[in-house]
Amino acid sequence: MNDNLHDLFKQSVPQAPAPNGWAAAARRKRRSRQMVAGSLTAGVLIALAVPLALNLSSEGTPNLVASPEPTVRSAAPITSPEETAQPAPSVTAQSPEVSLSTRADAQPGAEACYNEVDEPMGSSINIGTIDTGAARAWLCTSDYGTVGPLEPLVVDVDGLVEALYSQPRLIEADAPETAQSYTVIFEYDDGRKAAFTGDIQDSTELTDGENQLQGSEAFFRDQVEARWLAQRALLGRPTGEYTPAQACPVTFNQALFPVELDEVVGGYACALEAGEPTRNVELRESVAAQIGAEALANSVPTEAAGSDDAGQRTLVLRNVWGDELRLEQRGDSYEFRGETSLMRWTPSAEFAAELDALFAG
Repeated sequence: MNDNLHDLFKQSVPQAPAPNGWAAAARRKRRSRQMVAGSLTAGVLIALAVPLALNLSSEGTPNLVASPEPTVRSAAPITSPEETAQPAPSVTAQSPEVSLSTRADAQPGAEACYNEVDEPMGSSINIGTIDTGAARAWLCTSDYGTVGPLEPLVVDVDGLVEALYSQPRLIEADAPETAQSYTVIFEYDDGRKAAFTGDIQDSTELTDGENQLQGSEAFFRDQVEARWLAQRALLGRPTGEYTPAQACPVTFNQALFPVELDEVVGGYACALEAGEPTRNVELRESVAAQIGAEALANSVPTEAAGSDDAGQRTLVLRNVWGDELRLEQRGDSYEFRGETSLMRWTPSAEFAAELDALFAG
């Protein structure tokens, strides 16, 4: 990896805190995220159960159900549609499904995050107040720094719109610019699109192109990230075929959501010589799982330190949702981004020899 990529890799990770506070901070952060995702999962289950409950009327009573068409709400008050009798209900509510959307050219992120000329959407479709009734939402990032999820949000999409407009008006936006900006793109069944942009940090702006609202880390964690994680917990895994790109050289864009080392299901190894790929091989699931298990058990916080072989060998681990974690070899160790700091993992001698053989072919 050249010096520029190495600098980008360093910039994409936070500074290492004092080791005695790292573990506790990571546990608190994970517990907080799990609690928020858990509460949203419960809300999602209720949201899915309501249509089913409406369909279950007593015997001999006409069944009144909500219209299957999405309802678009705006600032102006609207009258409720008349309730109409529907055919006999089914007692089985259909669960939503999502599949992963990837680009053929191996650019990071979902296909929906790019425009017709293959550039990130960014704020180009921030066109003002966002209507409810969208069929899905995509979480997109810039083409450097981080990579958003490959699946859309399809559960309680209106809840995210409502959460956005419940934020106070912008009063503080003095955070330094980083690679942590994001765009949420809403797609409607009639072809319309709308979006808002924000940043993961406190003291930042949330805007739909017209309204300026107060952005914060809490809004991103509790209202954006947590909704995707709650949906993942509800659905378990995506549907359909998924063929990862296996980019080599590795881009070193980091997954926006944390990749748990005990949940990896695959990955690949990329080796370079003079900047050119010499080895790009898929990891067996058992090997990927062993890398994850050893790295989880034996990694320690560290600070980035350059070395002559930096970026020449990279392990990429992947979870079932396509989120990837890069482990860059430096000497006899590997460095990767943890939740709160850069981490270093030194494999056991036996496993290190196995990895060396994998890179050598």
